[in-house]
Amino acid sequence: MTAVIPIGRLPLLDPGRARLVDDRLVFDAPGGLHRALGDGCFALAMPADFDPAPGRRLARDFHREAGPDLPREAALWHGFRAETAIYFDREHFQTEHLLADAAQRAARFPAPVTAMADRMHDIAGRVLRAILTDLGVAPALWHQVTDGTVAGGGVRWFAVSHYRSDRALDGAPAHKDTGFVTVLYCEQPGLEAELDGVWHDVLPVPGHFLINFGGALELLTADLARPAHAVLHRVRRSGRGPDGEDRFSFAAFLNPGADTDLYRLAPDGHGARAVIPVEDFLKAFNAQTWRDRHAGFGILKRDPAEG
Repeated sequence: MTAVIPIGRLPLLDPGRARLVDDRLVFDAPGGLHRALGDGCFALAMPADFDPAPGRRLARDFHREAGPDLPREAALWHGFRAETAIYFDREHFQTEHLLADAAQRAARFPAPVTAMADRMHDIAGRVLRAILTDLGVAPALWHQVTDGTVAGGGVRWFAVSHYRSDRALDGAPAHKDTGFVTVLYCEQPGLEAELDGVWHDVLPVPGHFLINFGGALELLTADLARPAHAVLHRVRRSGRGPDGEDRFSFAAFLNPGADTDLYRLAPDGHGARAVIPVEDFLKAFNAQTWRDRHAGFGILKRDPAEG
């Protein structure tokens, strides 16, 4: 049996820290944005009134069966393995997860989770607008090159992951997120990121989200003087924590719809050209990353909630 990989075998990545002030990113250290663009990630202070409890509860309960004696309110948080449209069993990894768009969340998720996810997507949009501003991208291009994700459009995925400690497998494969910006909540170790060809442990920063830049943003900014790097990351095999609970996480993603194209900006940020259909990009990602039966994972032409 494969041993659980202990913390400390890799160098540590202590991500740069920032906070949102209106639609501006204010980093704690000089050069913070430059570092974040190179690392492909940074830690963002959570709003003082942000409550992660609904996400924690769903992550710990969605994979449990809803027994007949469970009160109706509690049953809403259980039994998701039967929801084949949004539940994914990753046979080659520890992770099992939910992936739901806005309409699916409204139909199936407990209301507190839906409200929390909306809040995280709003934060993701503010981060994306701040990055485009700081990189000098012409605002007139924002809607076109992001499929409207700067203003609530595109596809707003929300994922909830549970890592099954009884499986002697890696937690999740090495991959880059596919969209523009990811807002990740995790409070247990296990996440690893590659910087300059070297894997690092990424320890959670209390009171902070981890912001990841994805492949769509990397491609969009590739020709700018300061491009954004999409961080390659993975989750090692995870055991139970000191509290006896399995590892979990949840995240909000800003993605373009699959019926549009990914764009690349001109070096001055005032022009752009289409590079590849989003659907082709996502199909290649699924084949290379998960290597399982879920070929259509994360491919949605338009978030139904956006009309």
